[in-house]
Amino acid sequence: MSAQRGFTLVEIAIAAALLLLAVTSGLTLVASGRGAHRSAESRARLEETARAALDVLAYEVRLAGYLGRLAPGSTVQGSAVAGTAPPSGLAVAGGCTDSLALDLDEPLAGADDDYGAGNGLPLRCRPSPAGRVVAGADTLIVRRAAVLPGRPAAGRLQLESTRRMGRLFTDGGTLLGALADVHDIETSVFYVSQDATGAPGYPSLRRKRLVGGSAPAFQDEELVAGVADLQVEVAVQDGDGGIVFVPFDRLERGVAIRSVRIWVLAQAELGEPLAHGLPALTYSNRVLPASGGRHARLLASRSVEPRNLGVRP
Repeated sequence: MSAQRGFTLVEIAIAAALLLLAVTSGLTLVASGRGAHRSAESRARLEETARAALDVLAYEVRLAGYLGRLAPGSTVQGSAVAGTAPPSGLAVAGGCTDSLALDLDEPLAGADDDYGAGNGLPLRCRPSPAGRVVAGADTLIVRRAAVLPGRPAAGRLQLESTRRMGRLFTDGGTLLGALADVHDIETSVFYVSQDATGAPGYPSLRRKRLVGGSAPAFQDEELVAGVADLQVEVAVQDGDGGIVFVPFDRLERGVAIRSVRIWVLAQAELGEPLAHGLPALTYSNRVLPASGGRHARLLASRSVEPRNLGVRP
């Protein structure tokens, strides 16, 4: 019989080392693949967040100034400048600025780098959910009539309009006859909170929206979680006949707005395992320096042409 030869300790050690190397390499590849998948998924979610926010804002901006059957830019009975006392019977609850919902002569407005109802005009209703806004983010205000006509309803701010005249009312009583249409007034105040609902410290795009009830009132709602900044500039004609983009603090009341440029900054909800470099960002009148952090971010922008601004009958 021939003697059987076993493995030496050296051979066993070499085999174990090779096996360990193979396992380690495999685990490294798996971890690398999972990291790449996580990064790709995070990027996709950032793009989805930015796109959702821009879609909402662009839709509202396009319709700003719509007045039902009445031509855009027409005078509406009951309209009042934001910050002034509302006409009798047209007060809006919710604790926001007086006549904020009634200023139909200014269908598109806002505050530059501030939570406000206009240049130098404070927005008195508390931001939600925890009373904290992102410092330096803009506020965007859109006023318009609802696209589809409805029925008169007490407790809602509504516009009754014909081709010749329009009036605001809240008591459900119409006066302009059978040829008039009735539309709910849609006033929205868009801003960026430091917190999302149920997620303190994770920013969100929110709005104060005009709703009905026992009386018209502003109600706060979250639109898109993960939005860390909102910047808006509007295109107007300069003194030489050219077109320039300006922030809200340089926009004069009554000036025709040709287009609107919107930027949103999306922030990932889940942080990466390790901090990484975030590139510097320059947009509108904002400059964010390069920094290190675990939460990826994505800047997106869109230019929108309003359909009902700059038109005077």
